[in-house]
Amino acid sequence: MVNAKVSRYLPYGDWRPLQARIADFIYDKLGEGRGIIVEAPTGVGKTAAALAAALAYSEGEPVKIVYMIRTNNQAAVPMREISRLFKIKGVFIPYVLIRNRARMCCISSTSRLPYRDFLMECNYLKRTGQCSYHVRLRESGVDGSLFMDTVAGLESPADYVKSVCKLGVCPYDASRMLIGDAKVVVLSYYYLFSLNAPEVVDLDLKSSILIIDEAHNLPYAILDLNTQYLTESMVKAATSDVRKFVEDINIKAGALRALASLRALFKDLFADLGEQSEKRIDSSKVLEYFNDVEYLDEALDEVLMAKRSRGILLAGSALSDIIDFYRSIIKMPKDKALFLSMSSEGRAVVSRLMDPSVAASVVMNNAHGFIAMSGTMPPTRLFTSLLGVNVKVSELRIGLMEYIKPSNVKAAIYGEVTTKYTERDEEQYGRIAQTLMDIYDAVRHSVLAVFPSYDTLKATRKYIRRDVDLVVEIGTTTIDEVLASMKVNPHKLILAVAGGKLVEGIEFRLNDVNYIDVVAIVGVPYPEPNDFMNGLVDVVKSRANYDDAWHAVYTWNALVKVKQAIGRGLRSDKDRVFIVFMDYRFKDNPMIWHEISKYLPDIKLPPNEGELIKMIREFSARS
Repeated sequence: MVNAKVSRYLPYGDWRPLQARIADFIYDKLGEGRGIIVEAPTGVGKTAAALAAALAYSEGEPVKIVYMIRTNNQAAVPMREISRLFKIKGVFIPYVLIRNRARMCCISSTSRLPYRDFLMECNYLKRTGQCSYHVRLRESGVDGSLFMDTVAGLESPADYVKSVCKLGVCPYDASRMLIGDAKVVVLSYYYLFSLNAPEVVDLDLKSSILIIDEAHNLPYAILDLNTQYLTESMVKAATSDVRKFVEDINIKAGALRALASLRALFKDLFADLGEQSEKRIDSSKVLEYFNDVEYLDEALDEVLMAKRSRGILLAGSALSDIIDFYRSIIKMPKDKALFLSMSSEGRAVVSRLMDPSVAASVVMNNAHGFIAMSGTMPPTRLFTSLLGVNVKVSELRIGLMEYIKPSNVKAAIYGEVTTKYTERDEEQYGRIAQTLMDIYDAVRHSVLAVFPSYDTLKATRKYIRRDVDLVVEIGTTTIDEVLASMKVNPHKLILAVAGGKLVEGIEFRLNDVNYIDVVAIVGVPYPEPNDFMNGLVDVVKSRANYDDAWHAVYTWNALVKVKQAIGRGLRSDKDRVFIVFMDYRFKDNPMIWHEISKYLPDIKLPPNEGELIKMIREFSARS
């Protein structure tokens, strides 16, 4: 039975059984220790349970609840629960939303700038008095009661921004000013886990309970937040800006010399990169190519002034990113390293944080408490090793099969194909494509095929028949486009990448029906071994044994992606899906087999493709 104090904050009529279990656990453990890990399938109701338990606990403690999100879209989840609590039960919870400043800007043209350029433009408009929202906030402040009443019933970040803009003040700055008045702060990871964030928020960690959503992402999200790039395309764009907008002859000549030296960097240093995607390099070798840098600063000023004088609204320049990168590596801290990187977007020199605990440990060890939630949490010892957490941690893990009826999910390993690097060839890609097409022909709705990389996806795609209604994940693919396409014809073969936008945070649902009949996981999605990943193993090894370090970086990275892929077909306890593990390594790797067979009991091992297709047809016929 859930504590009556906790039930007061449930924005629904009744508790679901597993949701009640989560709320009870969190409420009890908040009073006992500092850290809580909750793993439970999507649809159980983790967000409502965590907020209810934390709000009830806060009645007896002077604490603020900080709901942390990785992506801007995830802000809608806690907002929805707070709104329903107000509308359904009349319980008013003052809250503020703080995310990317550009996403909270009332001036739509400016918000489309790259973020660093946006900040420069924002500061320029504020400094010159051209932003009326800033002027009004500076001169008149903001009425906290009116603000909280305005946002109380809103359920989306877009509505939040629009409503605050109507008050005539900057949503971002007003929200920061009202943190002290809020009981709940919805905050992106960036503000607590970025080491060099240009803006910070005023939070007392010791009196904050952190609810970390999608916490399986946290270690790698922290690494990404603290990564900086110098790309070949930046240098080309900056060169174009200098030639077009800089009029001072000396500044122009100096800036072009500096940029020519950087173009030479990409030609020289990448010559012997080979097939490795990330190769570590000493910063001194990169700094050799930064000559005449002072001219880049002067050129940037001229470029921005010239663009503004010509009425160019999006007045940013890649020059600012190049200058920032240079400054970041002049005195590189010991926790960062430089890599030559090859990606689908081209060649880049990348400055990477090598240890996520540098950012995480200070936050998580000093908070009043934290609740790390996900449907796919790694083992606690690996999670805490990666993040340097050394406080007491309690865990609750609810398995998928405690939520889903066994008859609603079937799984099989098809071992006649693999994406193992040493066995990849055109014949293998052809066999993968043929199996996917046969699965597609066997079902009424869609097949989601999840590949370990864009390279394996592209190599397979060319063998897919033209009559197959295909959706292929590329850099510009949007979730809305995919859903609109499925609305026209729900019988699709969707080719996606593990960890990509079509595997995390999307529901393939129309009219409350999940249109994924089969999730085919094509290969074990291990990260590609390279200097960066191996360096991360060495870092974690200093806090754990070698096997744990390797599994934390490689095996659990793959398993989390596998579970995320499975979750696309199981968004509620009413969904039905067939899971195909297309690689013999799912059975041959002891740790992988142990984990997936625990997650999905009774995994079948069909002897050939014919038997696999027969199983899929029989399962689909019963839906």
